[in-house]
Amino acid sequence: MSGVLDQLAALLARFDEESYVALANRGLVRRARKDLEQQRAELIEQSATQVVVGFGAQRIRFDHRGPAHAQCDCPASGMCQHILAAAMGLQQTLQATAPAAEAAVAAEADPLAPLQAALLALTAPELVRHAGKAGYRWAWQYVQDLEPEHALLISGTQHLVLGLQRPRVTLRYMGGGLDALIADAELAQIEKYRVAAVLAFQRAHGRELTPPEPTARQRNQALDLGMDHALAEPRDASLDESRARLRGALRKILAESVELGLAHLSRGIQERYATLAVWAQGAEYHRLALLTRRIADHVELLLERAGGADELRLLDELSIAHGLVCALEAAAAKGAAPRHLVGRARSRYESAASLELLGLGAQAWRSPAGYVGLTMIFWSPAEQAFMSCTDARPQAQRGFNPIARYKAAGPWAGLGAPAQTTGQRVVLQGAQVNDAGRLSAADSASATVLPLDGASLVQMLKPWDSWAALCSARGEQRASLLAEPEPMKDWVALRPTQFGEARFDDARQTLVWPLLDGQGQTLAAETPFDEYSQHAIGRVESLGPAALVPGTLVIARLRASTQGGVVAEPLSLVRPDGKDVCVDALYFDDAPQLGMASALLERLKRMVPSRDAPMPAMNAPVAPGALQHLRHELQRQAERGSPPDHAEQARAGLASHAERLADAGFTIFRAVLTQDVGAGERLLRANYLCLQCERLMLGESAGEV
Repeated sequence: MSGVLDQLAALLARFDEESYVALANRGLVRRARKDLEQQRAELIEQSATQVVVGFGAQRIRFDHRGPAHAQCDCPASGMCQHILAAAMGLQQTLQATAPAAEAAVAAEADPLAPLQAALLALTAPELVRHAGKAGYRWAWQYVQDLEPEHALLISGTQHLVLGLQRPRVTLRYMGGGLDALIADAELAQIEKYRVAAVLAFQRAHGRELTPPEPTARQRNQALDLGMDHALAEPRDASLDESRARLRGALRKILAESVELGLAHLSRGIQERYATLAVWAQGAEYHRLALLTRRIADHVELLLERAGGADELRLLDELSIAHGLVCALEAAAAKGAAPRHLVGRARSRYESAASLELLGLGAQAWRSPAGYVGLTMIFWSPAEQAFMSCTDARPQAQRGFNPIARYKAAGPWAGLGAPAQTTGQRVVLQGAQVNDAGRLSAADSASATVLPLDGASLVQMLKPWDSWAALCSARGEQRASLLAEPEPMKDWVALRPTQFGEARFDDARQTLVWPLLDGQGQTLAAETPFDEYSQHAIGRVESLGPAALVPGTLVIARLRASTQGGVVAEPLSLVRPDGKDVCVDALYFDDAPQLGMASALLERLKRMVPSRDAPMPAMNAPVAPGALQHLRHELQRQAERGSPPDHAEQARAGLASHAERLADAGFTIFRAVLTQDVGAGERLLRANYLCLQCERLMLGESAGEV
């Protein structure tokens, strides 16, 4: 074979069905295979630079880059079914007549090793030539903003599969140069995403990434030639200056608030916070703007003596805002603005091509902001993550009923109703997904519903059967007070060893359903009562031993309990023995019919007064006494204020607490409480540190704002 044919044979040997789908789409691949059944692809010409394949009346030209850059003489632009059919036919011909390339790939101890070596060998100048200086700078910053473990998903057997998470796009690499990376979604600037995938891959393998060339402003600062010789600065110089002044103003008012005393705040303080919130939004500090706006609203509640106002909770909000400002200042000093600290103005939906989803039920709800909606929950086997799709409207808008929406048409083309997704496999084409794992309800996507049995669903889910391991993993996930919220990670599949009897707490208007694991620890599944949850409450109350077979899973959302610890809000049950119906949607489905004997036993059981022994509960961790005493002292000082004539006395009191904490092993407080800063800033730093220590020891319920 010629040199180009050898390269083409090695490249095609790594192609599989999903590779061809990524080149075009599943429908075009299906038509190409049907055409290939009726006529053959013939190799009619080969040279040192190209190979020409005839397929019917068309001529398709390939070079060493493979099908992604093939050219067909048909009128269609871009990828056509003739190119796909010619590539598939040529792949079959080369495997039959010259199996050496196929055998070499199969015989390799690690078939992916040559591909990995090729990506690791790419240098920064090559990446810059592919995407340009601006594209490389974007890709480098993109990789820096992501945590290493979340930047890239690496998989594949015949070829490398590189999955970017934000946006959700998968690139497949069978060999060749950078332009041989095939994406499964249409992207306007595919070059910068290819470079980002390569940089993330190199960082995952321990390579030091070459930073981009400095901008004009950075070169100006490095040279420091004076005003007469200063280089032109980019337009965002004014934004950096505005952000710096905003951070200074926020630090000042945060310290003033606790020095004045949270019980003595005025309308002027509230108006200053409201103004700073608008300023933060204009400076594109979106997360800080949201937190500052919440502080302004909380101060207004205090001024109005509203029932929801709480000085201690406000202190925690002020401490976290101060911590966020300090983190932004530290990042700005390095010339960076991490996205998880800055935030986003609004969520962006990106194309995710084809998604396979497993329907796990739906929930109707009402938000405190006056919205009502219906949320469907799915499990994505490919991403091993939960996803959701919500249809919501303002409560004042007439004609929208979230309960009736469950059986109404949509939201995607081809879907009769959200109810049809429960317990079914849904293949979504043209899906739009945001960073948080939420699916767009736009009807531009099309859904195909396929059957699913309970055994297969249980096998694909990742159920938790140890509550201690679940709480530990959740604590590690949310260890930092400044961690970016990831609401879809609150959803879990639970596999209890035993189900307790559900009881309704009249004082809290909440149904409590004990779930026990193999170690005898109890996780409370709680459902607060409202007009949308009353059906789910009735369903859970009616569940008995006959309705719950061993191995039944509970799909639930975890949240912090007001009484400490973590509780679960149940959504549905997954029955491993279910054939036609494997998911029981508690908010909508009717109770399954029991046999005569089982129904009689359940009736007799409810007629007998229950004498329940207390179930063993999980040991709730408690903060050390010295830490609790410091928290109480900080709260007392913040509530009454720190007048100048009592500053030294207050500082001495905090120093004594620092010594007691040092004796208990918390030596970091000694440095914080003895810093030469203002009284207000010292108090905010110490309270933030208390919240962070409590979060690490007690879990996410500590420091929730």
